[in-house]
Amino acid sequence: MFKLFKPLLGLLFFLLLLACSGKNEIASLLSEAESYMTVKPDRALCLLDSVKRPEDLSRKEQALWCLLYTEAQEKNRIKHSSDSLIQIAVRYYEKAGWEDRKMQAYYYCGNVFYDLNDALQAQEYYLKAYEVGKSLDAPSLLGQLCANLGSLYTFQKLYQPALIYQKKAVDYFVQDADTVSLSVTLRNIARIYVCENKLDSAIIYYSIALLHTSDSHELYMSNELADAYSRVGDYERGLSYAWKAYSKIETADDSCLVSLTLGDLYLKTGKMDSAYSYFSFARKSTNLHTVCDAYRNLSRFEKYRQNWKASADFQEQYEILRDSIEKQTYMETLARLQSLYDYRLVEKEKEYYRQEADRKTNYLYRLWGGSSFFLLMAVCVAFYLFREKKKKEEQQDQSLRLQEQKYKESQEYLKERNVTIVKLEQQIAVEQERIEENIQRYEKKLAQETDRAAEKERELKMVQVLLSKKLVVPIDGIQEEVDFNHLFFTSDMYLGLCTKWKKLDETQWPEVVKTIDHVLYRDFTSKIRILYPRISELDLVVCCLTKLDIPVGRIASLLSVNSQTISNKRKRLYEKLTHRKGSAQDFDEFIKAF
Repeated sequence: MFKLFKPLLGLLFFLLLLACSGKNEIASLLSEAESYMTVKPDRALCLLDSVKRPEDLSRKEQALWCLLYTEAQEKNRIKHSSDSLIQIAVRYYEKAGWEDRKMQAYYYCGNVFYDLNDALQAQEYYLKAYEVGKSLDAPSLLGQLCANLGSLYTFQKLYQPALIYQKKAVDYFVQDADTVSLSVTLRNIARIYVCENKLDSAIIYYSIALLHTSDSHELYMSNELADAYSRVGDYERGLSYAWKAYSKIETADDSCLVSLTLGDLYLKTGKMDSAYSYFSFARKSTNLHTVCDAYRNLSRFEKYRQNWKASADFQEQYEILRDSIEKQTYMETLARLQSLYDYRLVEKEKEYYRQEADRKTNYLYRLWGGSSFFLLMAVCVAFYLFREKKKKEEQQDQSLRLQEQKYKESQEYLKERNVTIVKLEQQIAVEQERIEENIQRYEKKLAQETDRAAEKERELKMVQVLLSKKLVVPIDGIQEEVDFNHLFFTSDMYLGLCTKWKKLDETQWPEVVKTIDHVLYRDFTSKIRILYPRISELDLVVCCLTKLDIPVGRIASLLSVNSQTISNKRKRLYEKLTHRKGSAQDFDEFIKAF
């Protein structure tokens, strides 16, 4: 008996050494991959790919492998297509309480959902990561985290929280001495201030960003800074930064983009030939937005020269491109919503299979643990229970019966799962048919809306022609001049402004301006801009609606603000336009007599 005991102990000791050696090798590989992550991310990805069966690792090693693999994909600019790997790391580190790893897992999980177009879940995980990491010493990761949160809020047009997190990111990047990320974050803050029409603050942040920027970003930052100076009227500085951007041009599209800025500056400084030359060159861009802006500025240019036919032609090209951009944006939005819907369906099905896989994995772990324990107990008690052979045989038979029973249960489960899969496939087919019907219905509706918009455009052009020719209509042999004021105040547009429209949107406002400037009160908005060149678009809307005698409460409803805000704005506008203090009623009288 003692002779049998020694070989068994030796075999057990050898197996333990072998297992420890494998664990040390995996731990060393993961550590090496993490050390390469910043300087050689492709090398780190190759090392992680060398692990053939990561599911066979221990829970700790598997969680670290999933976290590092997700990070390596991001460092190598590989777009994430699923959150299954990073969720393994998230679940493990949530229970393990390892704070720095938990913050990393939350952060990269947010990045994965950002790639999957799920902004809400990305924001949720970013906020979790910030709550965990704000007490840790990790300025680089916290800076990227706050910058991503700021970008998400900016995308949702929530500018105040976006500014808060972008400024926190600046502090972290300064602490980490990361000048590249610092310059990009400062530029993003400047863009937010541009969206809020706070151009002085935008200029300050653009200027600071240029001090830290690299050559790859200097062209775009200089061009955006030139545009900001153009908006505030400092054309000399605007031209200096525009030419600085021009000196950094590498591609034809970059040249067209900077030419558009130069053309705008030269137009505002009265250098018409140079403006026309740069605007014309900008039309060669392959970027639809650049070409669209070029046509819009060429229309303005011809309008200043009173070349009405050329202005109308350029305006028509601008409208066509703008409609194309809006249609493209609409189709991209539909595609994004459709992909998000399809992703949620697939993820729901994957979650079901993931739970089943976890259940089977747990079952295998329990089976392996039970078998190991049974083997160890068998070795230990063999010296004491050698004579109880029958009892041992009964135990083995019982174990076989248990395995046979579990095998039968697994077969029944597989049958039930196959039936469930067939039902799910049928449901997916039905949903796909419904989605295709919805897309066809939306496309038909879009075509109808396009026809109606074209019809309204033709009507407006006809009214402009009638106005320019002072049309006289014969009625029963009597020549009568058309009363355009009466036509307008009985039109659908006026009824929409007074009662029907819930809000004045971006498509309705240009039509109102065209009617005011070309039909009712010739060049009304241009005259207002002459009195107050820096007037905002919202203040111009208040002036126009007051000119049309729209009640204050109705103006507030159309602009989605309260009546007190409109009253205060009318008082301030009176001071800006007349340089005299007065009340809101004084503003109404001034506008109606203007």
